[in-house]
Amino acid sequence: MHTASWDEIEADLKLGVFLMTVAAQSLLPARHAAAAQFGRAALGQGFDKGQLASFRADELDAFDVSGTRFHQVVRACFDLVHGSAPLDEIETQDFEAEYLNWTTYFLGAIPSDSYATMMGDYADRFREHANKGDEYPLPGLHLAAAAKINLAEYLQRFPRNPDMEIGFAPFEIAALAGMSISSVRNFIGPDGRKPIRSMPSRDSTGVYGEPLGALEWLAGRRHFDPGPLSSRWLERAGDRAATVEDAGAILGVYAWTNRITTETLAQRSGLPVEAVRNWTRGDMSSPEDAAPLAEAAGIDPEFYTELVDRCGGAVARI
Repeated sequence: MHTASWDEIEADLKLGVFLMTVAAQSLLPARHAAAAQFGRAALGQGFDKGQLASFRADELDAFDVSGTRFHQVVRACFDLVHGSAPLDEIETQDFEAEYLNWTTYFLGAIPSDSYATMMGDYADRFREHANKGDEYPLPGLHLAAAAKINLAEYLQRFPRNPDMEIGFAPFEIAALAGMSISSVRNFIGPDGRKPIRSMPSRDSTGVYGEPLGALEWLAGRRHFDPGPLSSRWLERAGDRAATVEDAGAILGVYAWTNRITTETLAQRSGLPVEAVRNWTRGDMSSPEDAAPLAEAAGIDPEFYTELVDRCGGAVARI
């Protein structure tokens, strides 16, 4: 899915804050003094203290909602999605607590009826249906921010992250690829004939994409640009690695996240594409390929050959 521009998202924000203001004011008795105070706090100087918000549905452009917490958390999500900070340096738990979870709350708090104002009909754009959340600016941004945080959490514990055995949900893959959720489902399948092998969820609520296959496929998507992995990620991941599968996957994940495809690794290293793909899954039939593959991925060859050695894939030395 493509995230909308900030202007489009801010227009959705104004609509959402407007609808919540209408709902809050409707809880107060007629002409209650607090109604005007609340309206000004929520809608800025564009609010008319002589009128309730429900009578100003055609004046959304005049409102200034930048003083609301809703605006603050959504802006943080937008900056995250479009930021270029290394994924291994994002404070994922803090971001979830301070911004992502609050965005979820505010989206759920927007009224979805048309009792108080005719604008209520537009509240449908905030309903996050399984296959529709990416069609509207604000829910689409929310899904994209959640996808990036989940990717960062996966990478920060890689390769020992039992919580991610479930894989990536279609909406996460779609958000990272800049594609629609329905389109991404066409690339996921259970028998290996699709680029991303599917994994059934633990509670049978849906189908998820196997992480390595998802990242390998994403590396070739034009709009995949989640931010890089730093060299410090390699050190941390290397410390956690224990098997040849770990060592192979580290190279693949580092390259793919940094937007280097398997085909590019093959071209740079002089190895067949299938040999490179097998390597990233721990099939090191020629361990001496560690150095050229490392160079192709932008990894220090000495560091990587020692890692492969330690994990059981003995590297031939001259």
